[in-house]
Amino acid sequence: MLNQCPMANPKVIPKIIHYVWVGTAPKTELALRCIASWKKFLPDYEIIEWNNERFATLNNRYAKEAFAAKKWAFVSDYLRLYALHQMGGFYFDTDLELTADLESFRHHHFVTGFERFKGRTAPVTAMMGAVPGHAIVKTLLSAYDSRSFYKADGSEDLTPNTGLISELFARDFGLHKPYAGDQIYQLTEDAFIYPSHYFCTPEPGKENFSIHHFNGSWFEEYSRKLLVYLAGYQLLRLKRNKVRTGELPLKQGERKIALLELNSRYSLLLLKSQS
Repeated sequence: MLNQCPMANPKVIPKIIHYVWVGTAPKTELALRCIASWKKFLPDYEIIEWNNERFATLNNRYAKEAFAAKKWAFVSDYLRLYALHQMGGFYFDTDLELTADLESFRHHHFVTGFERFKGRTAPVTAMMGAVPGHAIVKTLLSAYDSRSFYKADGSEDLTPNTGLISELFARDFGLHKPYAGDQIYQLTEDAFIYPSHYFCTPEPGKENFSIHHFNGSWFEEYSRKLLVYLAGYQLLRLKRNKVRTGELPLKQGERKIALLELNSRYSLLLLKSQS
């Protein structure tokens, strides 16, 4: 562990766990297993579920648009920051399994870790901790004040929050790609990013406190590319990104005309936009 100099402010991260479960689907076996690990290693922590009822009390355009589109992972991007800013504590994705106590990190005022996924390294993981009102969380949260879930062309903005956080860390702290995900980065006197083996992917002989199982809920099953648009008809190329559920990526007001599967990953979809 990194040895820290005493800080003037003795405040520590509260013993609170925040997680997000919105929508109507029941919790998965993986989510229940991960929640059980939180209770095992942090038995004296308060666990707060940010669900439909709590979400209904908030008023943020981006989050409400993502909620209406049933893009739960993007609702979570806003809610995690709101929860940490208001109350402090630790935010966990529901596919984060704890493997050890986090007491040694509570003296930081902001803490997260690098994640590595499919060859990509990002300076944030499924675990983020902060004291209430921390400046980094406040800045990240303020980015959603005037943000829409929809791009200028009307399509959904499915950029993961790792992109927003990476931009902030580059702009404010000079943390640029390529990242050395095996090093400890100190953003400010009280803000740290730990190597990926701490909170994301265990490595033999190295300290580990949690495992991110990368359930991939933020990935769309299909990516859409518009090939032709004519008189309300659209010809799209679909790329399947994960296990098929049988649901095509139709938006409100769209009707399937024909579907042609080119191979196991790519299809052509002809649809009509209804007025």
